[in-house]
Amino acid sequence: MIKRILIANRGEIACRIARTCHRLGIDAVAVYSEADQHSRHVRQIGHAIAIGGAAAADSYLNIDKVIDAAKSSGCDAIHPGYGFLSENPDFADAVEQAGLIFIGPRADSLRRFGDKSAAKKEAVKAQVPVIPGSEGKLTDPQAIAELVNTMTPPVMLKAAAGGGGKGMRVLNDFSNLDADIAAAMSESLRSFSDDALLVEQCINNARHVEVQIAGDGEGNVIHLFERECSLQRRHQKVVEEAPAIFLSAQLREKLLADACRLGKQIQFRGLGTVEFLVLGDAYYFLEVNPRLQVEHPVTEIITGLDLVEIQIRIAQGQGFGLKQEQIQANGHAVEVRFYAESPAQNFMPVTGKVDFVQFPTQHLRVESGIDSGDEVSSYYDPMIAKLIASGSDRLQALERLQKGLVDTVVFGLDNNLNFLQQLLRDPDVLADQIDTGTLDRWLSSYSEITEASQSKKQAAMAAAVWLSQFRQAESKNPWLRADSFSSWALRSPDDRPVYSFNLLQGEQQWAVALLAVDKSNCLSIMVDEQQFDLRLQAQSGLSYLAEFDEGRLPVTAQAGQDIVHTHSLGQQNSYQVQQIVSDKQGDSESANSVTAPMMGEIINVLVKEGDAVEAGQLLIVMESMKMQLQIEAVNAGTVASVLCKAGDNVARGAVVVEVDADA
Repeated sequence: MIKRILIANRGEIACRIARTCHRLGIDAVAVYSEADQHSRHVRQIGHAIAIGGAAAADSYLNIDKVIDAAKSSGCDAIHPGYGFLSENPDFADAVEQAGLIFIGPRADSLRRFGDKSAAKKEAVKAQVPVIPGSEGKLTDPQAIAELVNTMTPPVMLKAAAGGGGKGMRVLNDFSNLDADIAAAMSESLRSFSDDALLVEQCINNARHVEVQIAGDGEGNVIHLFERECSLQRRHQKVVEEAPAIFLSAQLREKLLADACRLGKQIQFRGLGTVEFLVLGDAYYFLEVNPRLQVEHPVTEIITGLDLVEIQIRIAQGQGFGLKQEQIQANGHAVEVRFYAESPAQNFMPVTGKVDFVQFPTQHLRVESGIDSGDEVSSYYDPMIAKLIASGSDRLQALERLQKGLVDTVVFGLDNNLNFLQQLLRDPDVLADQIDTGTLDRWLSSYSEITEASQSKKQAAMAAAVWLSQFRQAESKNPWLRADSFSSWALRSPDDRPVYSFNLLQGEQQWAVALLAVDKSNCLSIMVDEQQFDLRLQAQSGLSYLAEFDEGRLPVTAQAGQDIVHTHSLGQQNSYQVQQIVSDKQGDSESANSVTAPMMGEIINVLVKEGDAVEAGQLLIVMESMKMQLQIEAVNAGTVASVLCKAGDNVARGAVVVEVDADA
């Protein structure tokens, strides 16, 4: 019996595997790279071994270091998780040769299923329908070109050793065929150290369905039903669900039977996923992933089974522990992949520190390897979490997932949270009218949707949070902090304080002015030309209640000297704070520069060069946003220069006066 398992992985999947180990009374041991020494999986698992540098090749992909870690820590077995070494037959061989148990398929199965070309040949032998194209992998560019020219576009060039949706190139015409083939082979070589390609007919508007199978290595194979994975961006899955409700009972039975027959053919051991494209009543074999899948939680939810436990049972020679007829599918489950990435920047991965992350506790299963204060490293996948919801039917599961997304908060890094919310509200997604091209088509309208989601009220709450952190509420001078505001103060004609700054978000900008603060700490804030009166009540942690005249809104927020993050009504926003007063403004680098807080007209200049001024003395009167603003000196000093005159129209941030403060 296995007593201690080395988890040869990181992040959320390492935490997930360890959870099952602990429930079964099996010790778990983590491994970590230099970049991961403070990561959540290391903290959570406890017993952890350092295995090398930050680059995966120096740590998680180093077979010798992983096996040495297992032996030195007294492990009986190694679980590879997914990615990294999970489909490497040489690793499976090395584990067994070291006298350890590999919790996964045999090396022979990995060789026959892990390579797309080999897997396609096995599917043909098993009489499973395959996509028309090359019978095996090709390495001769001329032979590839000759085959492509016999086909009708679109044609897919696929890295034979690829996986995870990578290494695919669609040819909609053959005008640059030689260059496209060279680029596809080069990409395959860089990503997978193998430039061999498969050539296949590209099947558009199909649905992506995968069947979860389990084999005991003795020829017995069962299925754990299917998953729908059609919502993909550039062939990489974004949303997964189970079951695939569009399938007829007859078509479902064919898919499940073919997947099991393919597994039986090679006496498959462990968990695997057989993937298909479905178009109408026809379906075509895609590939086999002989490992635990990222999306396995949706299968666990509808079957009530622990797939990691099944893997461990099979590896111990105990079989499945249940028969096919005992496995039932109930309800529906949906999973989304929550990433540190920038949708506005073509989904560019984002790295850095996660200042704050908070997940809801109801109606949501969260698989994460990230806590507040952790780093998203540039060396690995930028996943923050997998969020999974379930319900009695698909619509209820989607509703619960949407609520979970609304209540999820992360500050510090750009992410795809708003993007996922918008996607799951799309009418076609709700109606299950989707295919593998749906998401790429939908993205053309995404930027318009995100811009429409912003509002002045959201900006007003952000301004209030920032003011609550960087203003001394009990002081008569709201800008009492001398390190931030040192050269001037503003007053309106009726002697109310008027202090200004800008909130910037991408290309959007809001001009913010604090008009007044009453005794109950109600702030009057002008955002552009709209006034908001609100009181901010601190709750626990980073939670606040923003009380407006028309009602209250909960907001989670975090402010820094030059940035403020907010989360309210399911909208997550990050604003750069541009203070109007700073030690360097406009074209001057003088610490004594006085700048225009807003674009407007100079009404009166009350000082001239060489004048001695006292603290509080009026310097400039200007008009902006339908208000007269009076600029007065905060500190005593001498006017060094006056850079404006009555009637001038000045830009925001333009230097208007310089005052040399007295020593």
